[in-house]
Amino acid sequence: MKKQLTVFPFPYDAESNGFIAALSSVVCAAKKYTEDTPYWCSPKGCYCKKCGGCTGQSLGKTQLSVYHCLLAASGLAFGFDYPEDDSVGLHTIPNIPIGWRWDDGFMADIMDFAGLSFIRCKNKTVAEICTIIKDSIDAGYPAMVANHRVYPNEMAWVSCWKIVCGYTDDGITVMNYGGEVSDVNSGEYEDVVVITGEVDCANDAVCAGNGMRKQTYFDVLRRIYAVLSDPSHDALENEIMADLSNVTSENAEILSFKLMGINGVPIEARWHAAEAFTSKGNLLYSLVDSLASSAESNELKAAAEKLAELFLTRYIKDGNNETHGICWKIWACLNVGPQTGYLPVAESFSLIQRPNVQNELKRLFKIVFDNDRAVANGIMEILNSARN
Repeated sequence: MKKQLTVFPFPYDAESNGFIAALSSVVCAAKKYTEDTPYWCSPKGCYCKKCGGCTGQSLGKTQLSVYHCLLAASGLAFGFDYPEDDSVGLHTIPNIPIGWRWDDGFMADIMDFAGLSFIRCKNKTVAEICTIIKDSIDAGYPAMVANHRVYPNEMAWVSCWKIVCGYTDDGITVMNYGGEVSDVNSGEYEDVVVITGEVDCANDAVCAGNGMRKQTYFDVLRRIYAVLSDPSHDALENEIMADLSNVTSENAEILSFKLMGINGVPIEARWHAAEAFTSKGNLLYSLVDSLASSAESNELKAAAEKLAELFLTRYIKDGNNETHGICWKIWACLNVGPQTGYLPVAESFSLIQRPNVQNELKRLFKIVFDNDRAVANGIMEILNSARN
């Protein structure tokens, strides 16, 4: 007997974190999202009316919306690296050491935010996984599996997570990073996350008291603030400034790769965060809507609107020294972009040795860090007001 669920391929659009991309597709499948699921169009400020101004409504946009929210609410959108990337000296996300692999507390929080219940197993054979996931697959819920121990190269962490979208008589059906689907009937997986159902997200105040969905909008804000205010950010800014004051012909290449690599995270991740906060009808805004019948509803919605404007202004609003545009300018300083595969080239190594380029890079990186500080301060104002 064979059963296979329909799962939207991952990653979609600009999604660099393999775990969050896979989980976004899992959420869409578990919540039975379809091509007709309402999608909030930020430019129009309303749900998609299929006006033809873009490619129209698609499940891909809904999956991307889930990715925006998961990356933002987890705090991962606010660092300068991703947690499975062991090539960095240290992570700019608190409580994540080198070698970290999605600890149980993190997994519980992000699944709770997504509104899914789950079980997690370690070191299971394909035959054992088939037994574990069969009931969930039959109920329409996929699973996720990964092997973390051995990466064939330092970037393999991006694609180590896979989605179990079905089973066969003697194995499982797996969707790989990129969307390829294949049957697997042997081997073992180190990490197995099985979705077992959905959590009632209708009322957070009730859910928190009944062991159901526990997180609130303010919990998410506290998590984000902890990342943005982590001392590692100031340390990284100081390190960048020192590096740019000490460029030599001998270290120009390694510094070019280092700075362009750092730049590659906020240019994408802060965009995801801004999309999450400026949209409605998504997973993040459901934490605001959940209080629709409470006395705090108007206050919470006002806070959400204030943060939406802050995220828009500091991260993606064109011509406003927003992080997204500034990061493109950082790449341009070394002639890095799509034409170079977003990697430095020989010309970059020469450019970074010029004092005027070094000064411009210092100025631009400072704006990136200043924007993060402004967002952190805005979040803290909201949190302080909520305590009063």
